[in-house]
Amino acid sequence: MTHGLARAPFSHPNKLFVTAAPAFRIDRRGGVAEVVLDRADRRNPLDYAAVLELNGHLADLDADDLVAAILLRGEGSGFCSGGDLKEFQSATGSSAFTFHDGGEGWVTLMTVIRSMAKPVICAPHGYALAGGCGIVAASDIVIAAEGTQFGMSEVRIGLFPIVVLPTVAAAIGHRRARELALTGRRIDAQEALTAGLVHRVVPAEGFLQVARALADDIASLGPHALRLGKELLHRIEGEDIERATVLAKAMRGVFMSTPDFAEGVASFVEKRKPNFRPTA
Repeated sequence: MTHGLARAPFSHPNKLFVTAAPAFRIDRRGGVAEVVLDRADRRNPLDYAAVLELNGHLADLDADDLVAAILLRGEGSGFCSGGDLKEFQSATGSSAFTFHDGGEGWVTLMTVIRSMAKPVICAPHGYALAGGCGIVAASDIVIAAEGTQFGMSEVRIGLFPIVVLPTVAAAIGHRRARELALTGRRIDAQEALTAGLVHRVVPAEGFLQVARALADDIASLGPHALRLGKELLHRIEGEDIERATVLAKAMRGVFMSTPDFAEGVASFVEKRKPNFRPTA
């Protein structure tokens, strides 16, 4: 079932940053919300206003009790080519403050995906470049189609992957990220898998079905366990093992007092499939 965007479009105070046409749509399938980048004729770029709108919708989906998991994908020949170069060209000569202001949406996008309570699955195909590569790196789980090209290509147009670099570096390590950022080199799906940018590579034919099956499976799991689990992952990231273990122990009682745990244990004892999301 497909739902139109209920949220009113964002208006950016800077008139240079105005979305000309819808950049994405949201399709709902049961407990999964598919966020589909939908400017296939232009390789699915995201202009500043579209990024702001996307941030708002992701926040709404994260707060929606009917949504259990979010799947990010792109229409057409690839996932996302990053920022809108036509918009960049129209802004040439603008003040540093204008560009600083416009980048705020991308900064939020890189952080909001990582901090969302709902699991975010990304299914890139074809290409995921610049900001698109950053979105991949920010996602919780990535199922990539064979043949997909990834890269931080900004240096090739006289820029640098300023905003996405920290997110990509967190995913693949600073040493690898340094080489990719300084060269603008593209890597294929297998190298991305080795680097840790993606989690699985599957044949291009049918890859979306694999990603959807994973999203559906995650959506059937306990919502409390998933939400608390993402919080734990967020809290221990970057911590040393001793502090991370102490933080985990502090949250253990919360996990074990949830309805999810009670249902999981009961279903195991009763030899039945757990029902974490009863409809009645």
